[in-house]
Amino acid sequence: MNPSDERDVRIQKVEKIREAGRNPYLDRCERTCNIAEARKLNVGANNINLAGRLVLKRSFGKLIFATIQDFYDRIQISLNKKNLDEENFKFFEKMIDVGDFISVYGEIYRTEKGELTLRVDKYELLSKSIRPLPEKFHGITDLESRSRQRYLDLIMNPETRSRFLKRTKLINVIRKFLNDNDFVEVETPMLQVKPSGALAKPFKTHHNTLDIDMYLRIAPETYLKRLIAGGFDRVYDMGRCFRNEGIDPSHLQEFTMVEYYAAYWNYIDNMNFTEKLIKQILLEVHGGLQLDYMGTKIDFDGEWPRTSFRDLILRHADIDIDQYPEKDDLVKIIKEKKIILEGVDFNRIGRGNLIDQLYKKVARPKMINPQFLIHHPIDLSPLARRNDNEPLIADRFQLVVNGWEVVNAYSELIDPIDQRERLLKQAAEREKGDEEAMIMEEDFIICMEYGMPPISGFGMGIDRFVALLTNQENLREVVLFPLMRPIDSECETDKKDEPLDNAASKNDNCNFPKVDSKKSGDSTKLPPIDIDDLGVEYDKLDKLFAEKIKKESLISHSISSGAVMKGIAKKFGLNEQNYYYTGLLHDIDLDEIGPVMDKHGLIGGDWLSKLGVNELVVQAIKSHNEEGNGTVRTNFIDFALTAAESLTGLIAATAKVYPDKKVAGVKPKSVVKRMKEKLFAANVSRENILLCEKIGLTLEEFVEIGVDSMKEVADQIGL
Repeated sequence: MNPSDERDVRIQKVEKIREAGRNPYLDRCERTCNIAEARKLNVGANNINLAGRLVLKRSFGKLIFATIQDFYDRIQISLNKKNLDEENFKFFEKMIDVGDFISVYGEIYRTEKGELTLRVDKYELLSKSIRPLPEKFHGITDLESRSRQRYLDLIMNPETRSRFLKRTKLINVIRKFLNDNDFVEVETPMLQVKPSGALAKPFKTHHNTLDIDMYLRIAPETYLKRLIAGGFDRVYDMGRCFRNEGIDPSHLQEFTMVEYYAAYWNYIDNMNFTEKLIKQILLEVHGGLQLDYMGTKIDFDGEWPRTSFRDLILRHADIDIDQYPEKDDLVKIIKEKKIILEGVDFNRIGRGNLIDQLYKKVARPKMINPQFLIHHPIDLSPLARRNDNEPLIADRFQLVVNGWEVVNAYSELIDPIDQRERLLKQAAEREKGDEEAMIMEEDFIICMEYGMPPISGFGMGIDRFVALLTNQENLREVVLFPLMRPIDSECETDKKDEPLDNAASKNDNCNFPKVDSKKSGDSTKLPPIDIDDLGVEYDKLDKLFAEKIKKESLISHSISSGAVMKGIAKKFGLNEQNYYYTGLLHDIDLDEIGPVMDKHGLIGGDWLSKLGVNELVVQAIKSHNEEGNGTVRTNFIDFALTAAESLTGLIAATAKVYPDKKVAGVKPKSVVKRMKEKLFAANVSRENILLCEKIGLTLEEFVEIGVDSMKEVADQIGL
């Protein structure tokens, strides 16, 4: 049954439930504890009342086993006709579906297999779901789908829930550490008359009543300094900031930042405090001072080195920036050294940002363990204090980890005359076309003229630090609801196919380690591999398939996947029948494991391995769920299977929009077009389909093979 048909059936169930005198949508229920707490109870504990979403249901005649989950955990429940009257047992069997919220009451026991289970004495339907949950893990590994439908991601992926709990814990640890050190949390304006606080392009809006342009805040800096001038000793703001620049895996236009300011500190005091703060976060949130980020070992233990900006560039580029006080001279030596700064317009960029781009090119990628970058050029730091002994540098530091600027901080400029001159220089740079240069903020200068104590400030992006701690390459993975292109605009213009996350940002506070090309799917062509001997007779595999896979939709998907694998084999002159069975059996364990997919592929692969199936096939079946079980794809067959089984979903969805809902009328170019429509068959991973390039096929070639192959089995798959 396809999802739209099942939705219709569930809507009919809602009406039948009402007709039977039951309310399918209750207003509350009692719980004695959550599921995580229930799992700690002793066997025999009774009168336990739990509530959650049904995520798995299996019926064995007079006995039903099911699984419910809440935010914290999941637990098996059992319903037996001996414990329930026939009417309630039948109601659960026929009217309760996976996805529904229920409450259950009963006793904790262990099954013969040792699984902790709640024996249900009574239950209640709390809320009837009318859309079925995704059947396959692949439907929620696609980043676009997970980001747009975070609720499904949270339902289906326990690691996602864990990741966001860790984010909350990190924020709480920061707040507690600052509060314990006499910092006061405050709120500063999100909507500002002048964009200020950092070098970045702002979001602009308009206030209709006042008839003036306004801006979303870039950073809270100048308002926090106003509070220090007003008598606050130590203040911080934890909140959203906005920068109107490009989005890519390492940049977001809306992000969370913590920024604090301490009176009577300089940047060295701040460095000492920062090291204590970051180590405390790691110990409490991560449990230690060593991280493994995408295979890179990072050690936060010991005293962190402090290296000057000038020394780093001199070391890695053999350029002494102090010898080139004029931008044109610096541009000349960069060109002489044949250093390419991608995306930099030498005519528009200011000297400060030019130096920053040079550092990011030649030095920052090589900085792995934490170290403090100090002594930035003064024209790169318009709000930082000028060093007393070296007037061309600022008393500033950045904490750099794995090529990522984690923290930006400095001794603040409190000289109003110097500040005015620097902001006027920034304004001049802006007039020349540098959109990231700061705007003159007269009210802030007036505040400074009333007098400020010595100050040191600190800023850290929460999203980027969470990504580091949770081993994530893409910032969308650590933001519950990242900015997405609006649904109703995706089909309006030719720009709909241009990804929202296509532009690189130059923002100082949004830098992030680059994605390893091995992780992101490079297009290196892999040599074809044949499967000369499957290792097991076909009739045994047919029997296993019939025993393990019962759902009509999964049978159709498996046959389709086998057909496309057969088509790939035909294209490359390989054993077509053995490739067919590789595709047919790839989801052999799916009905049994339910929605938790960290074992999907591993269990099925082990079954086949014990039967004597060729290990190339076993490896391919395990690795088609690389994202879920960690088995890395390495060869032609692995990538062929992952791409093939993903493509079948897109072709089937395309067929279903035709009047006759048949694959016979599907044109390959229509499927290719649907690839670009991210909301069409949103659960289908476009990333996986494009793995066809790894086996030497263009998307167009691959889709043509897929369509032709599925037409050959149209009768078997109901299309």
